[in-house]
Amino acid sequence: MNIIKASKQHISEMNEVILAAKGHWGYSQEMMDVWLPDLIVDEVVLASRHFWVLEAEGRIVGVFSISVDAEQRCELEDFWVSPQLMGRGAGRIMFGFIQNWLQDQQLPELVIVSDPHAKGFYERMGAEEIGFQPSLPAGRKLPVMRYVLEPRPLRNV
Repeated sequence: MNIIKASKQHISEMNEVILAAKGHWGYSQEMMDVWLPDLIVDEVVLASRHFWVLEAEGRIVGVFSISVDAEQRCELEDFWVSPQLMGRGAGRIMFGFIQNWLQDQQLPELVIVSDPHAKGFYERMGAEEIGFQPSLPAGRKLPVMRYVLEPRPLRNV
């Protein structure tokens, strides 16, 4: 598996992965239709944050993105794995890449607004729940989590 920076040529395949991953959890088509505008990646969305894809055997099997605001606050905006690779280490590979990227950018923490089904994964990666955020439809709440980067020990050279 290989992680590369996403480009506009990847958009169609990225959206296939996103919709398959979200649909994997058994949400109704009505719910999927409500969320569709916030799920789909287009060229404007792609340009608005840092996007990467996970490739395996020439196909995109994972999509993830991070936004960084003017105060250097980071949020995990997308984190999607093809259903056939869920539970097989693809998410760990992607999250490991994020950890390294945060370290390289000297960004100490990441906020994650999680789908309820993904909360356990983020907890296993070291994130902690810090609250909830309203979602659609009205009354639905999503867990808000925070991942704090562990400082790397200095190496003697």
